[in-house]
This record gives sequence, structure tokens and C-alpha cells, in this order.
Amino acid sequence: MTLQAPSPDGLWTPPAIIPPDVDPHVLVLAARSPGNQIRGWSRKVFYEDVWRPAPTTPVLVTQPEALRRIFLDEAEDFPQGALFRRMFRPAWGQGVLTAEGAAWRWQRHASATAFRPATVSELTPLIVAATERAVTEWITKSAKGPIDLEPAITRLTFDIIVDTMLSGGEYFDRDQMKARISAFFRDIGRIRLSYMFLPDAYHGHRPDAHSKLREPLLADIRRMVTARRSLPTRGDLVDLLLAAKDPETGQAMDDALIADNIMGFILAGHETTSVGLTWASYVLAAHPKTAERIREEVRAVVPEGPITADHAPQLVHTRQVVSEVLRLYPPGFLLTRVAAKDCELAGLKVRAGTRINIPVYALHRHRKRWRDPDAFDPSRFAPEAPPPDRYAYLPFGAGPRICMGAAFAMLESVLILATLARRADLAFTGRKPPEPVAVFALRPKGGMPMRVTVAPDPKSYAT
Repeated sequence: MTLQAPSPDGLWTPPAIIPPDVDPHVLVLAARSPGNQIRGWSRKVFYEDVWRPAPTTPVLVTQPEALRRIFLDEAEDFPQGALFRRMFRPAWGQGVLTAEGAAWRWQRHASATAFRPATVSELTPLIVAATERAVTEWITKSAKGPIDLEPAITRLTFDIIVDTMLSGGEYFDRDQMKARISAFFRDIGRIRLSYMFLPDAYHGHRPDAHSKLREPLLADIRRMVTARRSLPTRGDLVDLLLAAKDPETGQAMDDALIADNIMGFILAGHETTSVGLTWASYVLAAHPKTAERIREEVRAVVPEGPITADHAPQLVHTRQVVSEVLRLYPPGFLLTRVAAKDCELAGLKVRAGTRINIPVYALHRHRKRWRDPDAFDPSRFAPEAPPPDRYAYLPFGAGPRICMGAAFAMLESVLILATLARRADLAFTGRKPPEPVAVFALRPKGGMPMRVTVAPDPKSYAT
């Protein structure tokens, strides 16, 4: 696979992993997978509806009709499976992401209240204030030389999660917590060959990914939960989980289950969003027309003062850019399910127990589904444009288990990108364009080195 595709007339093509004209032998593809899973995919994944490398390997499906069945119409027949639980239990424990059946339903209902659009909109001032502080810091540090925006943006989204969902997190040292979480994520994010090639049943009897950092992190969160039980409510995620009760049994969450969910939300709520925003920062740096258009939009909508919740819906082009970045660089580049019974998907007979992989990166660049699939074209998501097929665009998944934080992630991304373009000018300083590396999330190889300076024609925006 090559790193760059030719640009269609009038469009810009950012760095990408492009399928080859002819596939190498399947064993060559398999050898590439551990270092970058996308390089282990056949070109068929980008051109056809379904691909299975060998009779006993997972099936990769990109046909929207089949995906609708998997995620919505027959969702109960396609559970997440043993591998998914093995990979994500270290982060989520018995929390909502890994729970099944009735345990999942009531945890989901309890947690979803924190992510309703109206609730999320009220968090705008906290998101904007944190971003303003971060951009000021980046400009100051960059005066001494380029900075890596990948960890910088990750720190920003971590601070936002702590400020918005945990009411500031005064019960733990923020710097220490962030360092521990980053190391913990690296520990559990190591990809094993068995994840890619062995049947799902194999993983039902194997130990979860291990990190010695898990228990200290959970201990900090449990102390916070215990302290919050005796304090007045604040209306944040912690309070919602403390008040949650199973509608069938009346059972409340104990401190351990609340801590499992909070740790999961901290990890999911800042790591994935930061990946998308890191790629968005590259777009601002490498495509000045996009940076200038966002800057002009923000200055027209918000001539002075901070961006508010009322302004966010008017940042139409900024939202289009976020949507297109998530198409080209979906942080969750691969979703997975397991066939609970024999079935047929996109014309392929599938045996019960077979793992079904949904290669979101390829789905979003599929040659049948998208015009100029590798080109950057935010007009795809313009209000007047026909929307993409619901199951051809899955940055947040779909169906009953769609990411409940999607509205929060979109608002946060729009506000951060708008504030960054308004305040700063970015220049990429890497020696070559960043390659997307698909291991646990779709990260840029070598980070995202940038020079961050004050934006052209700056104004003073009081926050």
C-alpha cells in the first residue's frame, strides 16, 4: 500500500494508506498487520463488500446492508464477543461498554443522561475556556521551537473530561492521573497476533490484557466516589451514576461499578477525541484554505468575546471539516462483532462463532460508496448535500450500542477546532507527511510536530 493518492482536480489529498493495484500474497499481508493493521488488509476491502483471508480467519464486511443487520436489525445475533471483552475489560471492568443484556441496558440508560445534547451544550463555556488556556500555552512554548501537538491535544481533552464530567477532579492530582492513564493505555493497547488471527472462542479462556497501573487508578477513583456520596449533588456524571438504579431490581451501582464506568469514560472520552483532533490540526497546517475558511467563519459568527453554546450551531463549515476528518481518519478504525449463529453476509456463508470485523477506515474510503474517496472534501457534509448512507459512515458506530458520547465529542471537536483556527496559525514541521498507524487507535506515526504562532490579523478575545 502506498501513502499518498493522486489528487482529483481542485481537491487536496492528505496522507493516507492507499490500497495497491495488486495484492501481495496473503501471508505478506498477515506479516504487515502487527505493525499497522490497515497495511494487512487486502485491496478487496476497499473495493468489494466482504473479504475473508482464509476459512478460519475473521470476515471483514463493508456492505452497508449487511452492516445494518449487524448493528441494528439483528444486533442480538452479533454480540461483541470474547476478544472485545478481553481487550476492553481492563479499561471498563464490568462497566457499560463490556456489559451485556439487562446489566448493559440499565447502565446505558443511567449514563446516557450525561450526554444528552441539551446537557452537553451547557458544557460549552468549560470546553472553550480550557481550549483558550491550552492554545495560549502552545503559542508560548512554540516560541522556543516546535511542539508535538498529539500529546498536547490529548492533555487538553483529558482536562476537558475532568472539568465537565467530574466537576474538576479535586480528589486526585491531575498531572499524576494523566501520566498514569497514558501509561495504562499503552499497556493494554498492545496488539497480539492472536487478536487478529485466532477464533473468538480462543479468547474466552485467555487472561485479559494486564497493567499494574489499573488498581492504583481505580483506587483513586473509588476514593472520589466514596467522598462524593456524602456531598451535595453537582449534576455531573458522578452524580448520575450515584443515583442510578436498575429498573427491574432497584439495585444501585456500588462504588466498584461506578469506578469502572468512570475510568472507561475518562479513557474513551479523551483518547479517541484527541486522535481525531490531532488529524484535524494537520489539516489546518497542511491546507491553509481550510484554516482560513474556518477562521473567517468563526470571526463572522463570533466577532468578539468567547464562543458560546448559541454560536456552536452556526459554525457550519467547521462541523463539516470535523465530519470529513472523521471520515478520513476515524479514531475507531475497526469495529468487531461475532456471529452468534450461522448466517450469510454480503453473499458469504458465515459459521457461528466467526468474528466479524468492520474496517471503518476502508468503509469510509470505499470505492463503491464515496466520490473521490481519498480526497479531503468537507462539502460532502454540507447541509444541502445528500447525507451519506447511514451504514457507510460510522465514526461513532451505530445501532443500540452507538457511542453515547457522540454529541459531546462532536461539540467538543467543533469548539476546539474553531478556537484553534481563530487564535493560532499552525505549521507542520515533520520531515515527511504523517502516516496513519492503526494499532489501538489511528495515530500519526512520529506524532504531530507543529509550530504554533498567533493567527494572522489577530484580535483580542476576552474569555
